[in-house]
Amino acid sequence: MKVSNGTKTKRKKLISLLTFSMVLLLVFVSPFSSLPLPSVVPTATATFSSITITDVTPTEFSPGETSEVIVTVQDNGGRDARDIRLAFQGTEVLSLVGPTVVHINTLNAWSSSDVRITIHVKEEAPNGVYSIPVNCSWREYYFDPALGPVITAEKSKLLGLSFNVKGSAVINVGDITTDPTDMRPGDENVELRAVIENSGEAAAKDIEAKLVLNDKFTPSWSGTDRSYLGRINSGGKGEAIFHIDIAEKIESGTHRIPLQIKYKDINGREYEVMREITILVKPKPDFEIVSYYTEPASISAADTGVILHVQIKNIGSEKAESASVRMTGEADVPFKYDVKSDFVGNLKIGDEGEAILKFDVNKDAVPKGYPLGIEIRCTGDRDLGDDNVYIFNKEIKVEVSSSSSQQDGFSVPGFEALVSLLALVFVFLIVVRRRNGV
Repeated sequence: MKVSNGTKTKRKKLISLLTFSMVLLLVFVSPFSSLPLPSVVPTATATFSSITITDVTPTEFSPGETSEVIVTVQDNGGRDARDIRLAFQGTEVLSLVGPTVVHINTLNAWSSSDVRITIHVKEEAPNGVYSIPVNCSWREYYFDPALGPVITAEKSKLLGLSFNVKGSAVINVGDITTDPTDMRPGDENVELRAVIENSGEAAAKDIEAKLVLNDKFTPSWSGTDRSYLGRINSGGKGEAIFHIDIAEKIESGTHRIPLQIKYKDINGREYEVMREITILVKPKPDFEIVSYYTEPASISAADTGVILHVQIKNIGSEKAESASVRMTGEADVPFKYDVKSDFVGNLKIGDEGEAILKFDVNKDAVPKGYPLGIEIRCTGDRDLGDDNVYIFNKEIKVEVSSSSSQQDGFSVPGFEALVSLLALVFVFLIVVRRRNGV
């Protein structure tokens, strides 16, 4: 049956009309329909393969830490990926330990695979978020009904891993050394060295250490209770140097001195910690003058053979060996020393001993109290390993009183000369009178 040209023309118009009606239906009807219409255009991910990183574990590190990281790689597309190559690039802060390139043979569409890398964080890395670039390349694989299996040319993209680096400094006190090694009560300008350690995971800067002292320990001079160390890196050490004086009356034994340490982190935040320094103060003898007196009890100018009794007591914390007492001359003291020193011997803690000294009083001594220096010398307890020589300077006051004539009220300067002159005048008058016959 032969179809006329007019019939063909009508059919074409009908097809065009139906097509136009379907377009209108899609454009105007679908927005008001409660049922979704299927998409007629496939998405890019459904058409192609797409390699992405979907998970990283762990993501938080500390400075100086080395750890294994699990990276989840996924083909987030509708086609398979083959010959996947991941090249991880190290940075100044983050570096890879071991292989830096990882291969995955195949990732099917919408599937994933885990790969493992090892990352090391720089020792002194400041706190912050750091990224590692990852160069990714692969080939796409799919089946074409007309062509059969197809492997495309290599594709590539830049990916990345981000990590949060978080660390802090930990400041502690290490070894303590002193000069002298054996510290005793009354020592001055003792050099104290303390090792300051940073055992944390981050650097500390502007470090300043200060001894918190009391009446038992004092700075040798201004500022010697402070020490500035600057910066100490993670795992590093510095040395704080102080100079202190030790009180005379301090108890022997172990003493703890608080140490205040201030510092800043890399970002300038300030911190303060309290530590302590432990030192050992060893014992030593010490003395006081318990009593003293002279024989005779009252001495005057021109007296000779005056005996001075000095009673001393060991009030220290160890035995004193070979103790002796000695008078020290003073420029304005009118004494001449006959027996200037005396040996007392060994004195245990709390024991007393007496020294007997002897001197003469000058004829021109003015009645008053005179300060007399007393030097006590001894050695330490050798049984305890103390062979130091100790010297203690004390002072007593010796009174010179008036003579007997002065005590009777005739204490007049030049009195004896006046009496002699009057006697001469009296004799002269008698001689003159006899010559005149009176």
